[in-house]
Amino acid sequence: MKHDLIAIGIVSALLLIYTVFAMLEVFIGFVLLIVGLSPVFIIWMVYTVLKHGEFNGRELDEEEEYGYQHY
Repeated sequence: MKHDLIAIGIVSALLLIYTVFAMLEVFIGFVLLIVGLSPVFIIWMVYTVLKHGEFNGRELDEEEEYGYQHY
């Protein structure tokens, strides 16, 4: 579980830094670098979450549809 939290934290921090720098119009070269590499960061994060993440919820029954649970 630690791997997926690290990946989520790093990518979220980079995208937050990108947003702040783009809004303030500072370090434009760094902003362009993050924009160019952001798909790689997102793919790495998704891969890490899918590989190391754990689902702790209950499984849906046969008559239940995805996203809708009957109580």
